[in-house]
Amino acid sequence: MLQELFIRNFALIEEVRLTFDSGLTILTGETGAGKSIILDALGLIVGGRASSEMVRQGAEKAIIEALFIIDQNRDAWLQLFNDMGFEWNEDDTLVVTREVSASGKNVCRVNGRIVTVQMLRQIGKRLLDIVGQHENQSLLRVEDQLDLLDAFGGSEISALRREVSDLYHRFNDARRVLRDAQLGEKERMQRIDILRFQMDEIDAAGFTPGEDVRLEEERRMLAHAEKLYASAANAYAVLYQGSERQHSILDLLYRVLQDLETAERYDASLAPIVELIKTAGYQLEEAAHDLRSYRDTVESNPARLRELEERIALLSRLQKKYGENVEAILQYAEKIRTELYELENHEEHIVKLQQELEKIGKQLAEKALLLSEKRKEVAEDLSELVMGELTNLMMPKTQFAIHFQEFSDADGICVGNRWVHVSETGIDRIEFLFSPNIGEPLRPLAKIASGGELSRTMLALTTLLSDVAGVQTLVFDEVDTGISGRAAQAVAEKLSIVSETKQVICVTHLPQVACMADTHYQIVKHQTGQRTYTEVTCLSEEERIEELARMLSGPELTDTTRKAAEEMLRLARLVKTG
Repeated sequence: MLQELFIRNFALIEEVRLTFDSGLTILTGETGAGKSIILDALGLIVGGRASSEMVRQGAEKAIIEALFIIDQNRDAWLQLFNDMGFEWNEDDTLVVTREVSASGKNVCRVNGRIVTVQMLRQIGKRLLDIVGQHENQSLLRVEDQLDLLDAFGGSEISALRREVSDLYHRFNDARRVLRDAQLGEKERMQRIDILRFQMDEIDAAGFTPGEDVRLEEERRMLAHAEKLYASAANAYAVLYQGSERQHSILDLLYRVLQDLETAERYDASLAPIVELIKTAGYQLEEAAHDLRSYRDTVESNPARLRELEERIALLSRLQKKYGENVEAILQYAEKIRTELYELENHEEHIVKLQQELEKIGKQLAEKALLLSEKRKEVAEDLSELVMGELTNLMMPKTQFAIHFQEFSDADGICVGNRWVHVSETGIDRIEFLFSPNIGEPLRPLAKIASGGELSRTMLALTTLLSDVAGVQTLVFDEVDTGISGRAAQAVAEKLSIVSETKQVICVTHLPQVACMADTHYQIVKHQTGQRTYTEVTCLSEEERIEELARMLSGPELTDTTRKAAEEMLRLARLVKTG
């Protein structure tokens, strides 16, 4: 839910801060006062296009900042933020900031982090939906209508759509593999020659797993054989043999042991120390014997060293071609061995791939057809509900339908006896159609001429689809355009009903709508010297009477219009309290 909106140096607005609550918030004011500026600012918050012309004359940049409280669908928001790499605020708040400079630079931030406009649009479509001019109405975009219908269809449609999407991607993968396999004969033979050469080269080398490590260890030992022999011989001599000038360590140790064994006769407490020295002597003697054995195995072998270096050089050449180590080279060999088998058994392999593609294609066709049939059932239900809503909005003769269309595609899938185009959403392309009067043909909703008809149709659709669209805040830009009288009253009551479950913000020129407000803002344009600016005021009860009276009669207010305004507010309270 939108809680606060701050605007600075945006068009005619120098600075304004609006607070919003649940229920119905109404914005009123004279034509040209700047009501649309507020909605333009909200449009930027959800990823609308920015322009340097939006910056107030003389200012360096415009700033729009909105605070949202996320108290619904928290798990979905957490997943979205996790996918985008954002941290979620523990107080469930979301702050969106948009800065537009006079030079044209545009900066978007979400919870203080810079994001792209595309990322902001992803977030914005979950925050609020603006029902306004044709180009801004999500319900008029054909590409969005299928998603809305599917969402309205609930879990059954969603599950089928996921199955179709999965099968579609498997179908495309299988088709790509088949096409890659269906090489021309010349290309196939060239590929076989390349793979055979690679296989022969790897097989001739005869490497075994772990051989690269063993080769390097043996090469390192042979390359330093003299040093290893000298180290082992010297250590053995010092430990065991000794020299003319110096006794061995073991000789000295045994002399120490003899002295302590003598002393032990007089002090038994030396016994543990004697045992430790005996153990050390045994271990040193064993180490000396092992050093002698190691010394005798070390020998200089230049011929073997040359063999090792040649094999390591061969391995290095193969690593550059096929993998970073022996295991990777052997894995590559298995891979090309399989490919070589498939190429050499080309016809058999192609048949298997065709059979797999046909199997997946058949499954995709069955699920896509089932999805289409379920959609048509849902479309009938939605159409009836829309016409019921339009009847309540004083349009009883209106016809509404959802048109389904398929596109022929020889490279698609076979459904029944026809080849049709398929995508991850299935085989359907839909469009919302509308006819305001009996006898008139159904036409695309986006081409409706009457502003009043369009406004009420959008209100009906928004009422029915707002839940599945997943937004908490609905913004209506003059949804009452082109209507009056009973129709205006019906729209006002419908907006009030919608605001019981959604936060609704509405710009209106009709007193019938304005009197239903839970919060009422008046937008006024002032001129000071050579500058024009817009002021926004939250109206008290008395101020609302004055504003409604102005809307009823224009600038010339009378006691009669004030009494009429008071009566409208009284009746509105009765309607809202049921």
